[in-house]
Amino acid sequence: MEDTKGARPESAAVDASGPVKDLSTFVSEAHRKPGELGFAAFGFIIGALGYYFALDMTSGEYSSPSVFPKLASTIIMVCSAVNFLRTLRRERPEASAPSLAKFLLPGDVVVVLVLLTAYCILLPRLHFIASSFAFLVAGMVYLQRGKNVIRAIVISAASLAVLVAIFRYLFLVILP
Repeated sequence: MEDTKGARPESAAVDASGPVKDLSTFVSEAHRKPGELGFAAFGFIIGALGYYFALDMTSGEYSSPSVFPKLASTIIMVCSAVNFLRTLRRERPEASAPSLAKFLLPGDVVVVLVLLTAYCILLPRLHFIASSFAFLVAGMVYLQRGKNVIRAIVISAASLAVLVAIFRYLFLVILP
């Protein structure tokens, strides 16, 4: 006679392992995203400019102040070149892919940029605490699609209290 006490059926053993994770987000896509090739080229140009400007600080020795900027610029150029070559191997963006502007600036990003602009305009008039509180609450309420307004107010107030305590009283920074 078999002892089945504590034994689980096969289906329970599968369920105990947890849900299967979708790892397809880590697999590179066959098609490029809009602007991906241009961004890789832009990164290489920025690295080359950084290297060019680092040449002005050099004395030709390994201990000169230009060693780190040259190294960082070289790493940026190498990584950008590798990214550019990998991107070249992939197919062009699909015809149904959004334009570069729509890809880089979806609706939520545009709204947050508008909120940031309003924050910059209100900051000198309302000062740091009031304008930061309004920005945080408005941003959270928008991004949560109007839900949890009370929670957004509480989190904004708590975050702002911690920031003010740290910067105004601990680091003695004069807030605008």
